[in-house]
Amino acid sequence: MILTIWRLHVNTSGGNCADICLKNKVMAMGWSITDRHIENFTEARKKKICEQRVNIHSYKDYEKLIKKWKVYDGKSYVPATVRKLYWEVKPDDLVWIRYKGIYYLGRVGDTSQWIYKINQDNLQKDAAIQRTDIEWLAVGDESTVPGFVATAFIKGRTLQRINSEAVQIFSQHYYNTKIGKEHYQGLTIEANPEEFYDLLSPTDCEDLVCAYLSYEYKYIVIPSTNKKSTELYECILLDPEDRSHVYIQVKKGNVDIDANDFRHLQGKVFLFTSEGTVKNLDSNNENIKCISPEELFKFAISDAAKNIVSDSISYWTEYMRKALK
Repeated sequence: MILTIWRLHVNTSGGNCADICLKNKVMAMGWSITDRHIENFTEARKKKICEQRVNIHSYKDYEKLIKKWKVYDGKSYVPATVRKLYWEVKPDDLVWIRYKGIYYLGRVGDTSQWIYKINQDNLQKDAAIQRTDIEWLAVGDESTVPGFVATAFIKGRTLQRINSEAVQIFSQHYYNTKIGKEHYQGLTIEANPEEFYDLLSPTDCEDLVCAYLSYEYKYIVIPSTNKKSTELYECILLDPEDRSHVYIQVKKGNVDIDANDFRHLQGKVFLFTSEGTVKNLDSNNENIKCISPEELFKFAISDAAKNIVSDSISYWTEYMRKALK
């Protein structure tokens, strides 16, 4: 089954429209031709637009009005995100939204339609552009969703694809689990480092490295050293045997790390990148070491890690253990 996983931002020019989405089982977004959008037009022009606005019954009607009156930035074409909602969102697609720190997963139903639904609430919140027949399921906070889902909300367009095979598999599995049947069939989960790191957030990777070093070397994390001003390393750990400092640098994704950048630090250094390369690593220098993705993955799914990793990591390690069985 070919489907797309979407991320929808629910903040519009009128505020947050998540309540409209959840209550009415829709995907909602802005560009609703609200009074705010046309407030700088002449009174005669505003009157004409308002008269035609109430008679929008289809995407073609909306497109015709936009082209005629050039509502948005003087352009005579429909905004790209609105076009995407009409042309590209299909039945059985899955969409993620976030509301008050909770993530929701929605399935686009078989009868889903693009609509322009004008009423006081929708205009006030700039949420008249909608897709109907969305079945929303509450998932949970950030610790319960794949890292790719969480990071997809950091920036980007209002509606965009999440291009991650791991997220696609998880989203389908989660939907199947919640409804209690195999709506999405033929799913397979590969218990390997690549899929595992796709499911972790950058913060999860940092926490996992700290847990690994704590277990393997008994190092103690100093939480107050995790600051934005120390970009070279994530935080400092302490070796309880001699109180020497231990520095870590953790990168999620295809990001290289240059060991030469850390040679001036007075202490041990551990470097980790989930997909990139650690360059200029000197095998004769015991103070700078590389943790391989395979090594960290092996630790993550081991019995030793069960009780010392965060809840968000534990969620995914249990997921992988089940796949291995």
